[in-house]
Amino acid sequence: MRRGLVWYTPFQDWRWSWQFLAERLLRNRWDLTAVVLLTVAAAFLRVYRLEEIPAGFHGDEALTGIEGLRILQEGWIGPYTSSALGQLTGPFYLTALLIWLLDASIFSVRLSMGLFGIATVPTAYFLLRTGFGRWIALFGTSALTVSYWHLHFSRLGFGVVPLAFVSTAAAGALLWAMKSYDAAGPEARRRNLWSWVAAGALLGLIPYTYFAFPTFLAAMVATLTLYFLWQKESFKRKMLPLSLLAIGAAVSAAPVIQFAARSPEAYFGRMNQKSVFDYHEFVNADGLAERVGFLIVRAWEAFSLLLRNPRIDGVDGIGGVGAMDAGIALLAYLGLVISIRKWRSPPHLMAALVVIGALAGLVLTDPSAGSMRRSITAIPWVFGLAGVGAGAIVQFGYRSLGNWGRSAAVSASVLVLLVSGVWNLSYYFIELPTTPTFRWTFATYYFDSLEAAHSFDDPGTIYYFSAQRRFKYETIRFLYPESTGVDRSREFGEFDLEKLDPGPVTYLLEGPYVEEIDRIMEMYPGGELIVDEGPDPVYVIYHLEG
Repeated sequence: MRRGLVWYTPFQDWRWSWQFLAERLLRNRWDLTAVVLLTVAAAFLRVYRLEEIPAGFHGDEALTGIEGLRILQEGWIGPYTSSALGQLTGPFYLTALLIWLLDASIFSVRLSMGLFGIATVPTAYFLLRTGFGRWIALFGTSALTVSYWHLHFSRLGFGVVPLAFVSTAAAGALLWAMKSYDAAGPEARRRNLWSWVAAGALLGLIPYTYFAFPTFLAAMVATLTLYFLWQKESFKRKMLPLSLLAIGAAVSAAPVIQFAARSPEAYFGRMNQKSVFDYHEFVNADGLAERVGFLIVRAWEAFSLLLRNPRIDGVDGIGGVGAMDAGIALLAYLGLVISIRKWRSPPHLMAALVVIGALAGLVLTDPSAGSMRRSITAIPWVFGLAGVGAGAIVQFGYRSLGNWGRSAAVSASVLVLLVSGVWNLSYYFIELPTTPTFRWTFATYYFDSLEAAHSFDDPGTIYYFSAQRRFKYETIRFLYPESTGVDRSREFGEFDLEKLDPGPVTYLLEGPYVEEIDRIMEMYPGGELIVDEGPDPVYVIYHLEG
């Protein structure tokens, strides 16, 4: 209080010795058991039927695999790649490792992102335990484990969920460093100077993950600025931890800083592509008042994202419902209000700034898609805030009705958590895969048709008739890199049904081109026919030997 700061949880001094480690493990054995169980549950949910849900294989996922293969061939490919309109490559190095250990498959690509999602769960517990204490950490981590928001991106081959993991780890290390600096004596403070270097190194890894990181870094800078302004120590003493933080960040971020300085149009261009100021509704608005009104509506959509998300996303297949179930979302909003009121507590301040920043960032970006991807840094904070909200209700029950009120509030919080688990898991594994957007985004027919076309001993040259994609589509390039094909559709090639190759060929017809199969069979009888089993076939395969 002397410095204007409030910590609601005590600082635990860390000593590097086997005896100290054994004592800590014994003292916190129940906490560790809970974290292990939650991590095991998270791993199961993020690996269960990984190749089937989502069905098919998205082109952006295939690009992750293609970049992983390129890393295996070339080694270091830098922090940025131009594929998929520009991506940060940090997560792809883990993809390369798993492809090398396993094989080039859907499972290995998705698992490489799933490992980041699994690791986020114990890391989130460490963050929330450091900032808010045991019970809030258990509540928030449990809600995160079953969250369909986090679950979905942990099961996709997109480089999105690594940002949630690295930002969680960085925030946890930074909170630990701040807490040790403020709450411990001089000797403990010196012993924990390493935590500033670790926090800086983790912050420096964030720009390698996903382009939604600027609002998170801005929240970290704002938190640190206010934290050190409230400190009454001399400027010289403040410079030591800040210098260690900067050194750690500069070392780990050196390659990406060098690339951004050398090619700013490439590195920052992706962020500028999705500006709200280039969006057609804003550009075509009639006057300043209409543009301001548009931004106000967009702000309301962004800040109500936890409860409702009217935007349908054709890239990741989700949208139409909020990022969280109603019970956890309402607790999170309550926790946000409480954290704003407790702004002199560094964990509460950091939580409020990160969540507000993540949601505010949506106001300035293209609202057509990507809301739940661009706000990924709000994980795990929103679940921690839900724990803060639940804790406040328990305290209110105790103040109002004593032990009976506290027991009732605890029971209600557990019930909300159980309902959340049932809703999230049933929505993700049962309801969401049947929605039109999800089925369109993760279409299976072209994936099934490719498998059928390559089921022959020698498919030869594949004549590809598709109105939606070329034969060089990323999924084909990744799963069938040795396959030879020619675009014969009107959209992407020169339409012709004639057999041009002397060797074996396989006609692969999709969509409206299915109707051409009768003409092909009349021209070249005796081939082997495979027809989609659906009531209205969406693909037909016709194979001719040489």
